[in-house]
Amino acid sequence: MPQPSRGIAMRRFALPLSIAGLLIAAYGFGAYSFALDLWPIRELRNMKRGAVGQAQIVTQFDAFGRLTAWPGKRDIACPAQDARTAIVLFIGQSIQSNDAGQRYVTQHGDKVAAWFDHRCLQAQSPLLGTSGDKGEPMTRFGDRLFESGLYDRVVLVPSAIGGTDMARWAANGDLAPMLGGVLDGLKSQYRLTHIVWHQGENDFSHGASTEAYTRQFRSLADMIRARGVDAPILVSVATRCDDDSKWTPGNPVATAQRALPDAARGLYAGVRYGCAAAAGRSLRRLPSGRVGRRKVC
Repeated sequence: MPQPSRGIAMRRFALPLSIAGLLIAAYGFGAYSFALDLWPIRELRNMKRGAVGQAQIVTQFDAFGRLTAWPGKRDIACPAQDARTAIVLFIGQSIQSNDAGQRYVTQHGDKVAAWFDHRCLQAQSPLLGTSGDKGEPMTRFGDRLFESGLYDRVVLVPSAIGGTDMARWAANGDLAPMLGGVLDGLKSQYRLTHIVWHQGENDFSHGASTEAYTRQFRSLADMIRARGVDAPILVSVATRCDDDSKWTPGNPVATAQRALPDAARGLYAGVRYGCAAAAGRSLRRLPSGRVGRRKVC
């Protein structure tokens, strides 16, 4: 009985393999485009909800890119501050915004809150006041800080903006008015106990110098101090984004970040990103008795 030639056998499998390849490519592009918000998913869902008489989901961002409205947020009474209350401000870029893959809800109810525009809300991803609409590490950080027993209540103040350069956060940068508004708004309710700074990936990729990064960061710190805020600022070493072949541990931006801690200025070492995640890591006591994050590598 004649056997089918190799060419006929290959053609027999060509169509199924092509279809499988197209499906894999479509799935990959779908996942990629959804993560980057390339398709108007929310708008389409709202059209569907409107067509069946359901209320539309309201999601809003302001001119700085901060999330200012999200469905299902639960307002709570802002806790009174005492020595056992931590008020933590998060500034910098995407690692401290709503750009993580996993969403999180506090496991401690009203003990861990998120502050935005004079409101306190139960901490739950995504957080208002920062960019993005996905997951974030700050809620988990708040839970771990509460679980450490060092504080009875934790109030998170998310204010990071993804994809930002150091120059935008400097005293003359376009984000200075936003940060100034947050600091001024907090004054009537709270005194900050900690400020967590995590930023630098953009500056490394754009070739920033050690001198420029140092000068711009110090102008940011001086602006914060000029508003009467004396909370310790925890400076992370963060310059690596994904697997950048040009990255080295001793790059100019990382060199600046390692040299910034200065107790006289209230600047302390945060974490070194790449060895530990930006938030939710081990805690240590600062000389003042307040809490910072242990440098773990």
